[in-house]
Amino acid sequence: MINLLLYSDTYMPLITLFIYAGIWKSINRQELVILIYCIFNVIVFALSNILAEKHIHNMPLYHISSLAEIWIISFYILKKITGKNFSPAFFIVNIIYTGFFICNIIFWEDLTVFNSNSAGVTSIVILFLCMYYLLKLSKSDEILYFQKLPSFWIISGFLIYNAVSLLVLLSYKYFTYVSTNNEADHLWFVLSVAIIVKFALISTGLLCYKRWPTIHLPFLL
Repeated sequence: MINLLLYSDTYMPLITLFIYAGIWKSINRQELVILIYCIFNVIVFALSNILAEKHIHNMPLYHISSLAEIWIISFYILKKITGKNFSPAFFIVNIIYTGFFICNIIFWEDLTVFNSNSAGVTSIVILFLCMYYLLKLSKSDEILYFQKLPSFWIISGFLIYNAVSLLVLLSYKYFTYVSTNNEADHLWFVLSVAIIVKFALISTGLLCYKRWPTIHLPFLL
């Protein structure tokens, strides 16, 4: 059970990819960014888990993940908010973040340690964008049928995961600061559950594109 949770960062995006492939004719190119996001997660975290099993240094992959995460997810959310592929907000957010990301590696957390700073900022920015999307949705006519919107489920998945991720990162830094590493390690199981929830909601969003056939039962006619 423990190992199953630890590898959720690899098998959950893979399951989502299978769902995407199964209904790709219904989705077309509308959620291409989510397809790219899932492929990226499978590759990066499968490699990370393999390196960890072989006791090989894998911290650079987590740095790369945080940078790619904010570029990909902010593109998706801001496109849903603004209706534009590349809005000014997209460039402002990502250029500022990338500058911070580079400074963090140079001055605070190099590629040999876990990037808690840049990962935490990634979660804060994505969390803010998710909340802004939901606020805008609540003021639009789409709120009347929000449960049918793929973007509602997908962005809700990002919202829940990043809220949990931020709390885990803050707790992790505290536990490592007071030298209680065992408690710090247990936090990653909480994050693993959040990953499962995230991709389950993303999959739910993708399934909104599928038009299931209506079944007529003669005895109900």
